[in-house]
Formats: sequence, structure tokens, C-alpha cells
Amino acid sequence: MSVPVAAEGSVLRAAAGAATVELDELTPPGGLLLVMPHPDDETLGCGQALAAAADAGRDIGLVLVTDGEGSHPGCHPGDIVALRRAELEAALAVLSPARAIAVLRLGLRDGLARRDALSGERWQALLGFAQSYNPQSIWTTSPLDPHCDHRAAHAIARDLAEHCGAALWSAPVWGRFGERALPESELRLFEASALAERKRCALAAYRSQFTELLADPEAFRMPEPLLAHFAAHPDIFHRG
Repeated sequence: MSVPVAAEGSVLRAAAGAATVELDELTPPGGLLLVMPHPDDETLGCGQALAAAADAGRDIGLVLVTDGEGSHPGCHPGDIVALRRAELEAALAVLSPARAIAVLRLGLRDGLARRDALSGERWQALLGFAQSYNPQSIWTTSPLDPHCDHRAAHAIARDLAEHCGAALWSAPVWGRFGERALPESELRLFEASALAERKRCALAAYRSQFTELLADPEAFRMPEPLLAHFAAHPDIFHRG
């Protein structure tokens, strides 16, 4: 996937006129499950809504599809996994300060995740984790996102939603940018101005993704205009 350099595109233009969505529609009282491809996608895609759900007392679990070890190919994978896990824990502590969010790590390979990699005992373990939350809603990344791990996360979440009888909401991350077809369901915006600073602080936990924290010339780094966009823009959702 090529990294865009500007926060613009067909989805953002459509989102400019989108209706708002209330928290109770995104996640009715009860359990909420997130299925995210990498550490940071939960904050980039739906950080304000996640903070609002935590403040409202939702019982929240997070399924992490990969550990994000591919972001720094010049570094030892084990070191990157440990760093990104620590960053995730710090971000979640900001977004949900009163109650820890349990994380189930699937450990699929970053950059090569596939839904069909989960079957048998691995799928049953995932299903057991999901069902323990009795989720009323499942949030995930969007099939609009041009990244295989994001699409794998969506496929996993779609199957979990079917098994659990939960509503499925998708939050575009990379799919916000560039020219692409819009989803069949309407875009909705979630914004809570009082929580915007919490999202910004959670984003700041991911120093490996936004700074030169590690000396790796091949490392991914979020372009500054995109980081500024995610820090300031309302969360974007669509059903399905």
C-alpha cells in the first residue's frame, strides 16, 4: 500500500456532509468488541468513540489481528512487537482510564493477514473471547481500506458479528484518503469535543509510528498532514 501524503479524497468529501451518530446507536449498553489490524488503528479510526464508550461503562474487548511488527523491517521483530504492545497499552489507558480493556492478540503476520488463517481451535478461542463480552456491536476497520490486514480485520469482524448477533460498524482509516467508491451504507460522524484531547494524547503514545524514535531508514512514519487530520477530525463510521 502506498502512503498518501494529503488528507483528501472522496470519502472525506462525502463525510463533510454526513449526519452524526449517537453513542447508543454505535454501541448499545452492554458489550463492545473491537477488531483492529494493528496497534494504533483503534485510536486513529475511532479514538473519540472508544473513549466515549469507556466513559459510558461499556464492557470493551479488543481483538488485535497483528502485532504491527512490519512497521520497522530493519529492526528485530521481537523488539518492535514489545514496543508496539507497550504503546497500545499506554493509548488504551488514556482512552479508558477507569477500566482496563482486555486484548486478545491473534498474532497473524503483519502485512500478510488473512481471514482463512483462523480456523479450528484458533477460531474457537477467538469466538469464545468474543462471546464472553456478549457484544451488542463490533467495530472494525473498513473494506474501503486498501491494506490487506485492514480487510482481514473486517472479514474476521463480519464473521464474529454474524455468530454473535451483533451490529457491525466499520471505521475507515486509510480508506479515508484518495479517490474510491463510497460504501453502500451512509457515512456517519461521531464527535465529542470534550474527548478530542484524549484522542490526541492516545495518538501521542504511538511514537514509533510518528517520530524517528528508532533508527530504521525503512520504517513507516505517518505523514504529518495525516496525523494532524486524525487528531482533529471526527470519527467516521459506516454500517457493515
